[in-house]
Order: sequence, then structure tokens, then C-alpha cells
Amino acid sequence: MPVYFLWGDEDYLIEKRAQKIKKEILKDDINELNYRAVDNPSFSLFSELLRTNAMMFGDVVIQIKCAKYFLESKNKEKLDDKQVKELTDALNNISDRIHIILICPTPRGEKKKPDSRKKLYKELIKITKPEEFQSYRTYEEYKLIPVIKNIAGELGLKINQKECSLIVQTIGASLRDIANQLEKLKLYAYPKDTITSEMIENVVSTNTDVFNLVDLILKKDYKQALNNISELLQKEHYLPSLAFIQTTFGNLVKLKLYANTLSSYELAIKLNQNEYVLKKNLEKIKNTSLNELIRLKINLTEAEYKLKSGIIKDPILAYELAFLKDEEIK
Repeated sequence: MPVYFLWGDEDYLIEKRAQKIKKEILKDDINELNYRAVDNPSFSLFSELLRTNAMMFGDVVIQIKCAKYFLESKNKEKLDDKQVKELTDALNNISDRIHIILICPTPRGEKKKPDSRKKLYKELIKITKPEEFQSYRTYEEYKLIPVIKNIAGELGLKINQKECSLIVQTIGASLRDIANQLEKLKLYAYPKDTITSEMIENVVSTNTDVFNLVDLILKKDYKQALNNISELLQKEHYLPSLAFIQTTFGNLVKLKLYANTLSSYELAIKLNQNEYVLKKNLEKIKNTSLNELIRLKINLTEAEYKLKSGIIKDPILAYELAFLKDEEIK
């Protein structure tokens, strides 16, 4: 039965698997007549797609995002018994030349699964075996490194374990983000094909300036921090860096809170952070009190809100107020 069910929270891997299925079936002859992609269709359209007739010449691939039919959520599609039977009958009678790829993306990091209580799901697993694609965690470097090497290989790049580790420490565990950065590295490295640490630092470490800002804030070197922010704002909108910084301080608060009760490995798992980066952050905040980290986190969140709502127009002023409001005096 030509039905596939792909689910999980790593959309990059789901997309790659769907592309592979499509290429295996249609080869390089992909056009609007033999391929269609639909996002969360209505019940009537869903049923119609499953009942698609085969073409006179060749196979057809239909890719359907259908999370609302299989996940328990506020946006779920409520089906009665008659509708379930209609979809089940359609699934059981799909032509051998019609290939259905059902995609059920789940929220990243929330560990959600297709609801096994749903009648439609129970019928579906009689027809096909679900394929799961879960995201990696930043502390799972040993799992990520071979995946990164594989993505690099598909791009014609060579990369060693040390550089793979640096990419995880810099970017995180999102495979789509990693793949995007590897594509940038390919352009940067040309005509060479081997990725070095220096290349990664020059191209991938787009957050380097922001990381430096966090260090300056922790050292209370607010004057230099504001100078750096001013330079950063000439290159990009204030929001990405401010959101990143206030999120970073939120993570530092959690780190400080649990630092005395958990090992670095346990912390990495609990906070979903890379252990190497986590250890460096522990060193950075060893002389900063928990109250100070909370103060900065609250003030930076407030600064983001005031800028978004228009209460404050000047990002530099918003940052300055965040640094100085209720400052802890030593």
C-alpha cells in the first residue's frame, strides 16, 4: 500500500525523507501533474485527495500535512464515525500508482506524539508503519556529529569531528539551522572543500557579537556594552539580538539555580544545553549572584516589551534602563 506516515519535531529530517520518497517514485520528472503538496486540508479535500485517480501515464505523489487529524490540540479536527470510515475506506482503496505522504509535525521539544486513541490513527497503522523523526538535544553531540558529517557530505564538504562539535556549540541542535550554515560555509570555502574552525568562527558564529555583549553585561561594563550595541544596531534590527540576550539570561538564571545540586552533565540534560557551553557559562556567572541575574532577565524582558509596544522608541535607552534599573550594589 503506497502510504507513508512521517511524524516528529525535526522538520528538516521529515522534509528530507519526503523528498527522498518523491525522488524514488518520480525520479527527476516532477511537475504539477504528478506532484501535489497540501497543508492541513479540510475534511472534504482530505477525502478527495485520498481518492485521487491514477494518471494515464506514470505515478502521482501527494504530500499532505495533516497534524490536526492526528494530534490532540486546540486545532484538532473532530471527526465523527462516518467521516473516519470515509477516510479509512479511502486509505484502503488507494491506487497502486497514487503515493500518499502523510506528514504530522509535532511542536519542537514538547515530546508530543500522534494520539493513539484516535480511530483514524488506529486504522492508519494497519496500513503503514509510522516513521518517527525526533529532534536532537544540544548535549547529544555524539549523535549529532555523524548527522552533520552526512549533511556536509551531501554538499560536497569535508568536516572533522572537532569542527562538528564547534558547530553544535555555536548553533545548537536544529538541523535546519546547521544545514543553512553549512551551505554558507560551502560558498565561503570555495574552491576548497574542507571546513576549518577558522571558517566556522568567521561565518557561522553570527552570534559572536551577542555572546560578547552578554560577557560585558556580566562584567558590568555597560559603557562598552552600549557601544557594541550601537554598532550591532547599524547591521540589524534590535529585536533578534535583544530577544537572544534576554533568553540567554533566562538560561543563566536556571543554571545558577541548579548549579549547586546537579552535575554539569545532569544540568545539560535538564536545561537542554551543550555541556561544553554550559561549563563555560558556569565559569562566567560564578561571581554573579542569582538576584543580579534575575534582575537583568526581568529588565531585559521589560525592555523588549516596551520597544515592541512603542512605549520606548530608542533601543539604546531601553538597554541602558535595563542595565541600571534596581542595579545591585556590591
